[in-house]
Amino acid sequence: MIIEYKMHMTAGGMRTPEWIEDGGYFPDDATNTKVGWSPEEADREYYVPDTVTTMTLAELKTKLLAMHSANPFKKSAEDGTMSDMTNTEVNTMAADWVSARS
Repeated sequence: MIIEYKMHMTAGGMRTPEWIEDGGYFPDDATNTKVGWSPEEADREYYVPDTVTTMTLAELKTKLLAMHSANPFKKSAEDGTMSDMTNTEVNTMAADWVSARS
């Protein structure tokens, strides 16, 4: 499941919550959140808080397109130059990220 989360404060400093299996993606400075992934409830033996924000792929795409509108995601060309990604490329990036975790 796709999860939007905030870092947890611990005695050792800020860290990704223990129930995020793969996290730290798509940091959003406006909301101090990141995106991560954890297995669906039927596929895990640990607790994920009920208050956590989960997203569908469509919701993740909407979030990333809003972030892209405010501060464009970049891509590198073969010659090493950087340019803005297109909306289609942002949607593909989101879909590829989810597919890699499914």
